[in-house]
Amino acid sequence: MIDYYADSGFNYQMLLFPEGTDKCPLATARSEKHAKEKGLPHYDYLLHARTTGFVHIVQRMRKRGYIKWLYDVTIGFGEAIVQSEVDLVCYGLCPKDIQYQVVKIPIDSLPSGDDGLAKWLHSHWAKKEEKLKLFYSREDPDISTFPMPEGGKEFEMSDAAFDGRIFVVTFWTFVFVMWTYFLFTVKYVGWLALIAITFFVGSQKV
Repeated sequence: MIDYYADSGFNYQMLLFPEGTDKCPLATARSEKHAKEKGLPHYDYLLHARTTGFVHIVQRMRKRGYIKWLYDVTIGFGEAIVQSEVDLVCYGLCPKDIQYQVVKIPIDSLPSGDDGLAKWLHSHWAKKEEKLKLFYSREDPDISTFPMPEGGKEFEMSDAAFDGRIFVVTFWTFVFVMWTYFLFTVKYVGWLALIAITFFVGSQKV
């Protein structure tokens, strides 16, 4: 797939979750078991990163000359962490604020060997754990406690961006309600939905 992107002539960004999944109780238990077996530190806010996929992707992209920067994204949720739609709908959990820290890392600053890359990721994850520990232990929830890298900048969501988000949510809610209504009231819409589902399932199988 990386070769396909590199040969396409376009610059794409790849989004990678080194943990492999979200931090649910089952995944947390597996991560803690893995940490004990490998002699890794205990994490309260993260799952341990899986290094194999990260190392393979970085090295393959390096080989193809298809990577210059690595963007590390750390996210902090104020007051409530929503694990699933069930938390949102049934329990009314919703974070009061969401803060992102995005750090741009030159790929040349990372170790060149596989073992070095794996160790770098483990070390980076330990620093990320400390950042999140500081974030969730903050006394004033309105103040960001993510450490600011040298030359970093803080940005607030603009009023225009907020209004745009409200418009998008309203628009797609309207579309969902209307299509659901048409699905049960207009005969040809049901057939259209069936054809679309059949085509989608068939194309995935092919």
